[in-house]
Amino acid sequence: MTQPELTVGTPKHHWPFSRGLVVESLVNAGASGPVAAAVARRVEQQLRNTRRSPISPAELQGLMVEVARDVAGDEVADAAARQTPAFVDILVTAKKGTLPFSRGVLARTLEDTGLSPRDAYGTASAVDVRMRQSGIREISVRDLDALTEETLAERYGEHLRLTYRFLQRNRGKLGVVGEDGGSPTPFSKGLLVQSLLAAGVTPDVARKVARVTQRDLRGSEDRLVTRHAIREKVEALLRDEVGPDVSARYRLLRVIRRPPRPLVVLLGGVSGTGKSYLAAEVAYRLGITRVIGTDSIRQVMRAMVSPELVPGLHASTFNAWEALLPPGEPRPDKPTRAELLAGFRDQVGQVNVGVGAVVRRSVEEGTSLVLEGVHLVPGYLRAADYAGALVVPMLVTLPDEAEHRRHFETRDHETAASRPLHRYMRYFDEIRLMQEFLEDLARREGVPLLDGMTLDESADQAVDVVLRRVVDALTAEERAALLGETGEGTAPTN
Repeated sequence: MTQPELTVGTPKHHWPFSRGLVVESLVNAGASGPVAAAVARRVEQQLRNTRRSPISPAELQGLMVEVARDVAGDEVADAAARQTPAFVDILVTAKKGTLPFSRGVLARTLEDTGLSPRDAYGTASAVDVRMRQSGIREISVRDLDALTEETLAERYGEHLRLTYRFLQRNRGKLGVVGEDGGSPTPFSKGLLVQSLLAAGVTPDVARKVARVTQRDLRGSEDRLVTRHAIREKVEALLRDEVGPDVSARYRLLRVIRRPPRPLVVLLGGVSGTGKSYLAAEVAYRLGITRVIGTDSIRQVMRAMVSPELVPGLHASTFNAWEALLPPGEPRPDKPTRAELLAGFRDQVGQVNVGVGAVVRRSVEEGTSLVLEGVHLVPGYLRAADYAGALVVPMLVTLPDEAEHRRHFETRDHETAASRPLHRYMRYFDEIRLMQEFLEDLARREGVPLLDGMTLDESADQAVDVVLRRVVDALTAEERAALLGETGEGTAPTN
């Protein structure tokens, strides 16, 4: 039976309880990952036992401190009591009002200083931790900027601190308007660098092109420029810096970032292949804001259907075969290949009902989407069934068995054992057999393989696939409107 949802807040305004935020709060207070996870599990269990839902943030912090004192000791408990926990918003006050602090918003601002997306987010997270460890619950924009400058100076030196200060004091100097008019938006070097990286430009060249573009277009007074002017400037700089091929690739990428039809990228692959990280990176490079895992879709479906009715849905893909055994029949230690794949296909068919609904909703809303998960099996979701979208399937694989094991070990460490290593190792042979099955299907269906290189290399490979598939799928009218060409010879080179 599905357990009732725990919530935090008041009866009128509440949100789901997150064990992960409790873990984050305790790690900020000095606890190790495993200890923090143990405290969070006990906190959740006590909430369920006492049926305290919704619980106020203050009561939740008090319970967390109480359990931490018993499990982690006085030092961690005292630090957890002084801090602002991760499940409480830090409010940022400005003349126009008050808003919750957002690491993502600060990270996008920091990218304009020339930081990589990863370094920008890491710096924003460091600012967040410093505020929480100091017990700050409300901060002015000026004080937040000062704290950010201090963090930048400590991590990267005085130059980055002064760069950030300049940008903050010269906000809005360059406004960007689209060809259709509308309200201007601030020019962002970070977003331009993002587009250039996706086009295969090296980070150093991407930052240089973005800096030169901003410098040449800014002018000495407040001004507005069109997106067309920015594109022309960037393409000219790319031709001079890295050649016409990359310039043409950048032009194609603009089509992908504003496609004539919703773009649906499907990243399939078995557990432990790095699909989630890759999906986030590909979405970032393509400017897609919606990323959904099929595990989430399966979890929603589980909440709707009991295990007694559909037992295979409530198992993992690698042991769904057990649900197909006749009642009373003893369970073997290992399934045959046929038994394993029968259970896998059974669950994939069930989950793809929900996956198809998500894709159809995306098409109806005209919203691009990146879907990732083991349930995205080649041949199950066909582009022909979604005429209103540009569907691009891929399969993420890890050919090296030892590297696959290391992925599980790394994930176990990074998630504080919330996804236990021993469970995946017990079924490791089954997972590898499922990968072989998926690879055979992918080759038969013409689905490209992303074969476990580094994250950046896999993302480059994925973007290449998307570019080629989308250009091939454009109609003649779309090619003329978007590329100003007939489409001949426009596909990016490998």
